[in-house]
Amino acid sequence: MGDNLMAKGFRNYIDNTMQRIISSEGITHSVYATVMELYYGKPVYKTVENAYEEISQICFKPSGTCYTADRQCSKQPRYDLDIIIPVYNVESYLQTCLNSVIDQQTKYSYRTIIIDDGSTDKSTKIIEKFSRNASVLIIKQKNRGVSVARNVGLDCVDARYVLFVDSDDILADGAVEILLDKAFENDADIVEGGFDTFKDGKIVSQTKRMAGLSTVSSLSGFPWGKVIRATYFKNLSFPAGYLFEDTIFSLILYQMVQTVYTLNEQTYKYRLNPKGLNLNSKQTPNRVDSFWVTIQILSELDKFGIEPSESLYTPLLQQVVMNFKRTFQLKPRAIQYACFRILTDIVNKKFGDYLVACLEIALR
Repeated sequence: MGDNLMAKGFRNYIDNTMQRIISSEGITHSVYATVMELYYGKPVYKTVENAYEEISQICFKPSGTCYTADRQCSKQPRYDLDIIIPVYNVESYLQTCLNSVIDQQTKYSYRTIIIDDGSTDKSTKIIEKFSRNASVLIIKQKNRGVSVARNVGLDCVDARYVLFVDSDDILADGAVEILLDKAFENDADIVEGGFDTFKDGKIVSQTKRMAGLSTVSSLSGFPWGKVIRATYFKNLSFPAGYLFEDTIFSLILYQMVQTVYTLNEQTYKYRLNPKGLNLNSKQTPNRVDSFWVTIQILSELDKFGIEPSESLYTPLLQQVVMNFKRTFQLKPRAIQYACFRILTDIVNKKFGDYLVACLEIALR
């Protein structure tokens, strides 16, 4: 028993050490490999090709893309805001969600776009209650996943701004009014307020924002709860088939926007849903999608005109850490190193010249 506790304690120590080291901006895959070798008791050095092979044995890379070339953006949009709600088997919470959106009191024109993504429960009947509402557009499709559902909604956008709402969440009273007030007053690309996280009707945490003009670093990486200038989705799509599809926000969308405004009001209520996709995927091979979606995004940055920069470098490093945490419980455990090995190779290649240039400037 004592030996087992000692071994467990050592493993926890190494796990924590790895996370501290990986968080350092000066990390290289050779340093990381040394720590991993200590952890596994055997060498883990491998080529990028070997790493890809190992990851593919756990989960193949989906085929979805972040880039679309043919989405139309209206030059004279009919609405101030389109609210996009993808729905799949969420009958317990859907009525509350839709009421919170459709009953918003505001001087602005807005439309609710509901995408029924092949629901097999009573969600479809709940949605049909709103079929005669002129400010509601209902789209039914076979189940294709939340990314495709959101993209279908984006294809229908005829508004200056877009707001995503998840079908088990709640849009706070007055959210549309206050978000759009600041969007139009400041000609902002993104406006986001704070949000409450709740479970079983009780608030378990609150995320607050400072009021005023801000930077993308103050924004959450979630797609929901913020108004976004619709034109930024002319070419941007959620990659189909991936978990963690919202990674496009920090690594693509936030690299393109100019003006960000945040509010100190709570404008959104996020439900901790025990049946939610993210909570139910924690030990499944699909957690590797966190790595795959990062690879997909990096391969398409050029299509969006995004160059290596400090604003991209920092969230990319944060994403490497996030990928490690998301795959930490998967077996074989060496999968974390394989993901890290590939990403550090890409980062070094993409940012090598950029970092050298920064160093040269600093030394002048």
